Amino acid sequence: MSAATNMNTYLNNHYQGKTPEQLIQMLYKGALRNISLAKQGIDENNPRKRGEHLGKAIAIITELYTSLDTEIKDESIQFLRELYSNMLTELPKVSLNNDAKALDLTYSYIKQLNHIWETEVLNKEGGQSGYEDTISKQDNSPPPRSLFA
Repeated sequence: MSAATNMNTYLNNHYQGKTPEQLIQMLYKGALRNISLAKQGIDENNPRKRGEHLGKAIAIITELYTSLDTEIKDESIQFLRELYSNMLTELPKVSLNNDAKALDLTYSYIKQLNHIWETEVLNKEGGQSGYEDTISKQDNSPPPRSLFA
Protein backbone atom coordinates (compact mmCIF):
# COMPACT_ATOMS: atom_id res chain seq x y z
CA MET A 1 0.00 0.00 0.00
CA SER A 2 1.15 3.51 -0.76
CA ALA A 3 1.36 6.26 1.81
CA ALA A 4 -1.60 8.05 0.18
CA THR A 5 -3.72 4.91 0.41
CA ASN A 6 -2.79 4.45 4.06
CA MET A 7 -3.70 8.08 4.80
CA ASN A 8 -7.06 7.75 3.04
CA THR A 9 -7.83 4.60 5.01
CA TYR A 10 -6.94 6.36 8.26
CA LEU A 11 -9.10 9.37 7.45
CA ASN A 12 -12.06 7.22 6.41
CA ASN A 13 -11.85 5.25 9.66
CA HIS A 14 -11.40 8.41 11.74
CA TYR A 15 -14.53 10.11 10.41
CA GLN A 16 -16.63 7.00 9.89
CA GLY A 17 -19.54 6.85 12.30
CA LYS A 18 -19.43 10.57 13.09
CA THR A 19 -22.71 12.43 12.79
CA PRO A 20 -22.85 15.65 10.75
CA GLU A 21 -23.21 17.48 14.07
CA GLN A 22 -20.00 15.91 15.41
CA LEU A 23 -18.17 16.77 12.18
CA ILE A 24 -19.22 20.43 12.50
CA GLN A 25 -17.87 20.43 16.04
CA MET A 26 -14.57 19.02 14.77
CA LEU A 27 -14.42 21.82 12.21
CA TYR A 28 -14.94 24.44 14.92
CA LYS A 29 -12.15 22.90 17.02
CA GLY A 30 -9.83 22.76 14.01
CA ALA A 31 -10.55 26.40 13.17
CA LEU A 32 -9.79 27.45 16.74
CA ARG A 33 -6.52 25.51 16.75
CA ASN A 34 -5.37 26.93 13.41
CA ILE A 35 -6.32 30.52 14.28
CA SER A 36 -4.26 30.19 17.48
CA LEU A 37 -1.30 28.84 15.55
CA ALA A 38 -1.59 31.61 12.93
CA LYS A 39 -1.50 34.17 15.74
CA GLN A 40 1.59 32.46 17.16
CA GLY A 41 3.14 32.83 13.73
CA ILE A 42 2.55 36.58 13.88
CA ASP A 43 3.89 36.82 17.44
CA GLU A 44 6.99 34.79 16.48
CA ASN A 45 7.49 36.79 13.25
CA ASN A 46 7.17 33.52 11.35
CA PRO A 47 5.32 34.21 8.07
CA ARG A 48 5.40 30.54 7.05
CA LYS A 49 3.63 29.41 10.24
CA ARG A 50 1.18 32.31 10.01
CA GLY A 51 0.37 31.59 6.38
CA GLU A 52 0.06 27.83 6.71
CA HIS A 53 -2.36 27.98 9.63
CA LEU A 54 -4.24 31.00 8.34
CA GLY A 55 -4.86 29.09 5.11
CA LYS A 56 -6.14 26.08 7.04
CA ALA A 57 -8.45 28.25 9.15
CA ILE A 58 -9.83 29.90 6.00
CA ALA A 59 -10.40 26.48 4.41
CA ILE A 60 -12.29 25.27 7.50
CA ILE A 61 -14.46 28.39 7.68
CA THR A 62 -15.14 28.02 3.95
CA GLU A 63 -16.30 24.45 4.61
CA LEU A 64 -18.56 25.66 7.43
CA TYR A 65 -19.98 28.32 5.11
CA THR A 66 -20.65 25.93 2.25
CA SER A 67 -22.18 23.32 4.55
CA LEU A 68 -25.08 25.61 5.44
CA ASP A 69 -28.32 24.37 3.90
CA THR A 70 -29.36 26.96 1.32
CA GLU A 71 -32.97 25.72 1.43
CA ILE A 72 -33.44 26.93 5.01
CA LYS A 73 -34.37 30.62 5.12
CA ASP A 74 -34.13 30.89 8.91
CA GLU A 75 -32.79 34.05 10.57
CA SER A 76 -30.07 32.10 12.40
CA ILE A 77 -28.83 30.54 9.16
CA GLN A 78 -28.74 33.95 7.50
CA PHE A 79 -26.74 35.25 10.48
CA LEU A 80 -24.23 32.39 10.12
CA ARG A 81 -23.90 33.01 6.37
CA GLU A 82 -23.11 36.66 6.98
CA LEU A 83 -20.76 35.95 9.87
CA TYR A 84 -18.78 33.32 7.93
CA SER A 85 -18.73 35.60 4.88
CA ASN A 86 -17.31 38.48 6.94
CA MET A 87 -14.67 36.19 8.42
CA LEU A 88 -13.71 35.04 4.93
CA THR A 89 -13.41 38.67 3.84
CA GLU A 90 -11.26 39.76 6.78
CA LEU A 91 -8.95 36.77 7.36
CA PRO A 92 -7.02 36.99 4.07
CA LYS A 93 -6.08 40.57 4.99
CA VAL A 94 -4.06 39.18 7.91
CA SER A 95 -1.46 37.97 5.40
CA LEU A 96 -0.93 41.52 4.22
CA ASN A 97 -0.94 43.47 7.47
CA ASN A 98 -0.32 40.93 10.29
CA ASP A 99 -3.45 42.23 12.01
CA ALA A 100 -3.82 39.99 15.04
CA LYS A 101 -7.07 41.78 15.93
CA ALA A 102 -8.85 40.09 13.02
CA LEU A 103 -7.61 36.71 14.28
CA ASP A 104 -8.69 37.52 17.84
CA LEU A 105 -12.15 38.56 16.71
CA THR A 106 -12.58 35.49 14.50
CA TYR A 107 -11.35 33.26 17.32
CA SER A 108 -13.87 34.74 19.75
CA TYR A 109 -16.75 34.26 17.29
CA ILE A 110 -15.78 30.66 16.51
CA LYS A 111 -15.29 29.90 20.20
CA GLN A 112 -18.78 31.20 20.98
CA LEU A 113 -20.29 29.27 18.05
CA ASN A 114 -18.56 26.12 19.27
CA HIS A 115 -19.93 26.63 22.78
CA ILE A 116 -23.46 27.13 21.42
CA TRP A 117 -23.04 24.07 19.19
CA GLU A 118 -21.92 21.89 22.10
CA THR A 119 -24.62 23.05 24.51
CA GLU A 120 -27.59 23.51 22.17
CA VAL A 121 -27.03 20.99 19.37
CA LEU A 122 -24.97 18.27 21.02
CA ASN A 123 -26.68 18.84 24.39
CA LYS A 124 -23.45 18.75 26.35
CA GLU A 125 -23.32 20.46 29.72
CA GLY A 126 -20.65 23.16 29.78
CA GLY A 127 -19.16 22.08 26.45
CA GLN A 128 -15.82 20.39 25.86
CA SER A 129 -12.51 21.69 27.07
CA GLY A 130 -9.93 20.08 24.81
CA TYR A 131 -9.63 19.17 21.16
CA GLU A 132 -8.63 15.58 21.90
CA ASP A 133 -11.65 15.15 24.19
CA THR A 134 -13.90 16.46 21.46
CA ILE A 135 -12.82 14.00 18.81
CA SER A 136 -12.64 11.00 21.11
CA LYS A 137 -16.05 11.24 22.81
CA GLN A 138 -19.30 10.45 21.03
CA ASP A 139 -22.73 11.73 21.98
CA ASN A 140 -25.32 8.94 22.06
CA SER A 141 -28.37 11.18 22.23
CA PRO A 142 -30.56 11.38 19.13
CA PRO A 143 -29.38 14.18 16.82
CA PRO A 144 -31.58 17.26 16.41
CA ARG A 145 -32.85 18.36 13.01
CA SER A 146 -29.76 19.39 11.15
CA LEU A 147 -29.32 22.90 9.81
CA PHE A 148 -26.73 21.60 7.39
CA ALA A 149 -27.06 19.95 4.01
